[in-house]
Amino acid sequence: MKVLGISLFIGSILIGVAIEMDLLMGFTLRQSMHNVFNPFRVMETPEMFILFFILLLWVLDVLAALFLQKQKKM
Repeated sequence: MKVLGISLFIGSILIGVAIEMDLLMGFTLRQSMHNVFNPFRVMETPEMFILFFILLLWVLDVLAALFLQKQKKM
C-alpha cells in the first residue's frame, strides 16, 4: 500500500510542477491542464490498451504483495 501511495504522491507532485511551470510561462490554467493531459488525447486505441494493461499489471503486483504480506502475518 505504501508503494501505491508514494507513486500517486510523486505523480501528483510531477503534475503540479508541470502545471506551475506552464503558469509561470504565462499560460492559463486551462491551457496548462490541456498540456498535461494532451499526450493521453493523441494516443490511439492500441497505445491506450497497452498503457492501461501495464498500469493494471502494476496495481495487481502491488495488491499481490500486500496480500502476501498479510498472509505472512497470520
